[in-house]
Order: sequence, then structure tokens, then C-alpha cells
Amino acid sequence: MVNMGRFLPILVFFSIFILASCSPSPDTSFSKNNKESDLQENKKSDPPIKEESKPSETFPKQIRDLALNGKGLNSEFTLKTNIQNVYENWGDPDYTDKYNECFYVRYEQRGITFGFYENGEIFDIRSYDDKLQSLTYDEIMSALGEPTDTRRVNDESIYVYKLNEEIELKFIIPNKSGTVDHTSVFLTKKTDDTSNINKDNILEIKGTSNNLSEKAWTNMLKSRAEMLALAKSFPKNIFLNGSNQKKVALTFDDGPDKTITPEIIDILARYNVKGNFFFVGEKVRLYPEIVKTAFDDGNLILSHSYYHNDLSKRGKDNITRDLVMTNDAIQDVIGKRPALFRPPYGATNNFVLSSAQENNLKIVLWSIDTLDWSQKESVHIKENVLNNVRNGDIILMHSDGDKTETEKALPLIIEGLINKGFQIVTLDILINEAAYR
Repeated sequence: MVNMGRFLPILVFFSIFILASCSPSPDTSFSKNNKESDLQENKKSDPPIKEESKPSETFPKQIRDLALNGKGLNSEFTLKTNIQNVYENWGDPDYTDKYNECFYVRYEQRGITFGFYENGEIFDIRSYDDKLQSLTYDEIMSALGEPTDTRRVNDESIYVYKLNEEIELKFIIPNKSGTVDHTSVFLTKKTDDTSNINKDNILEIKGTSNNLSEKAWTNMLKSRAEMLALAKSFPKNIFLNGSNQKKVALTFDDGPDKTITPEIIDILARYNVKGNFFFVGEKVRLYPEIVKTAFDDGNLILSHSYYHNDLSKRGKDNITRDLVMTNDAIQDVIGKRPALFRPPYGATNNFVLSSAQENNLKIVLWSIDTLDWSQKESVHIKENVLNNVRNGDIILMHSDGDKTETEKALPLIIEGLINKGFQIVTLDILINEAAYR
């Protein structure tokens, strides 16, 4: 369900020299001599037209001035930009590779390579502009002076100019040619990761159903692996679980309706427990009084799209319109706009992620799936929770019209969790993120 084509395909296309973590970066990658002839075209805007004229005396200074602003030659994007912005404007890269916690993507026609961390932050912008091919070390030194550092890697020399506390400009010159192969504008300090979830503590998704076919189960396991990888790649934006504390959150999708949702609200109130309702926008319009009751009881009212379509199959404008309509519907009832969003089916891709970010929404998935829509048996639903529960689990259930077994299981789940010593909390407490904007 989750489109991972952009994130995970690994094609090993360069050798990497690492001095410490991802710094300095593998500057010897993507040499001009190793270009492949068959290249896919970019899916977005046309690449800039490259000038073929011999570089002037001011060319190295132009490169330096761009680098001071965090830009590489022919790149409209700066250091610290999230790679999602590149994908949205330039489309899929031609090549993708990964080393440790770092990813590299190459736009061959544009002559640009981006290096970025798992959180999406760009830390390296490399340019392979044709004009660089006639630029020599003597010309660089004449314009910029002696480099701060010189590094010898394999058969290349890397001339490093430290521009400030954060940015280095590097000229990579193969010994054989004596001219620049590419430049690198490099972020020397990784931005502090303020994520509240340690990516090493992101939990695998648990929960089974005896009613799924072998093919359906295989597809579900694939989807779960993809969601886990996304959460690890974007720990500040996508959550599968909370921190490693003896707390869990109960979440309910696909409501409201006029029968099951009110019963679930009453059960939560009876046990003095707060839940988290990911409501569908068009149903919020149909049953505003039920939404208001859930909110007044202290439960969170959150976004689950307006029509419950698979948003990963929609265009970005369509996704954004859907998210805005849903938040408008909820705000009309409770006076607040949700800051937490669960895509239908958990289906997430770059457009879903970027649209959520632009609308100040964090994506909340789940770490326990009760599969109450598949094996509709209260005992099985309860066991999916109590046999698998871990610190920080986000538990997925549903609150729409045919979930009578979920309603029956809920008291058993609450009592079992309490007996195991778990505190049942709302998502804003569990993941330490605001519920509303």
C-alpha cells in the first residue's frame, strides 16, 4: 500500500570514502567517465540549459558565492532543504543509493547529486556542470586563494574551502584529467534532530488474522515493512509508536457512525480512559453531535481524510484539498484544527507526506493492528492487543457500523492493559506532539 519506489531502491553505483559517519561525503562518486547512456527523463520541469563557454576568471567566485548561500551550481535547492521538495519539483531521481544513515540521489540530466539524511535533510549538493571540466586547480587558487584543506582519495584530489562554521566548498579533481570533475557544497554540522522518537525504538507492527489469504498476508507484511522504513526515514513526521514508557494509545478509525462510535465513547467514559478518533470528514458532516460528544469527553478528534480514498493514488493538489476539507469539517464542530493525520489504509508516499507537512500535520500510523475488520471476533481482537503489547504501542481499531465485536472487545482490552500496568493515554502525550493547531 505504501509507495516506496522513491525511497528504497538501492543501486550501487559509486564507491564511498568515509572519514567520520557521513562526513566527509563520498566525493568521488558519479565520475563523468562512468555515466550510463540510457537515462530516464525527469517527470517534472525541464532541466536548465547548460552553458558551454569556457569559465571566466570570476567563475570560481560565482561557485563560492552560491555555496555561501547553501547552493550548488544549477541547483535551486539549498542545504538543509528536505529532499521531499526536490522530489515534488524534479520528480524521481535517476539513481538512488544508501550508505549507513545517508542517502544519495542523482539527477543525471541536470548534473546534480543530493546527499541527505534519513530525516530528509540535504547535507551535500554536487554539481557536474560541463563548464567545470575545463577549470583547473591553478584557476581556482588564483580566484579563491589556498584551500583550507587538501585530501587525496584514490586517484583524486579534493580541495576544500571552509566558508563558515557550517559549509564547506569542495572541488574534486581526478589526477588523470587535472580539471574539476564536480563540486560539492557540504553541510558540516547535522541539524539537531528534535524527533521525540528514537528511530532505533520504532516498533515492528504486530497483529494477525486467520481470515487473510496467503497472498493478502504477504501483501500486508510487505506494507508493514514499508511503513516501518518510512517511519525510520522520517521520524519527525511519521509515527508508528511512542517512546519507551509503559504507556499506550487506543485509536479508532473510520467513524463516526450512529451506533458503534457512541458505544465506544461510552465505554471509554465508563473506564475513565481517553481515546483517539481518526474521523472521516464527510461522516463528521453527517454526525457532528457524535463528534462533539467525543471531544467534550476529552478524546482527541483527528483527521482520517474526507472521503477515505487511497491518497497515495491521488495527485498532490487532490491530497491537499482533501486534508483541508477534513480539517475544516472538524474545526466547524470542535473549534480546533487537527495536527495529527492517519492516511486511509496507512498508504503513504511523497505527495501524502509533503501535503501533510505543508498543512502542519504529523502522520500517525500504528504498531498493533487488531485486524478487527478481518477476523471479527472479540476474543481474537483482544488477544492481538494483550499478547503483543509493548511500551509505546499505538493500537489500531475501528469504530464504524459493523464493528460490534470491537465494541465487545474494548472493555476486555482496557482491563487487560491496566492489569499489565499500562497507562492508556492520548496520542499527544504518547508521541509528545500537539494534537491541534
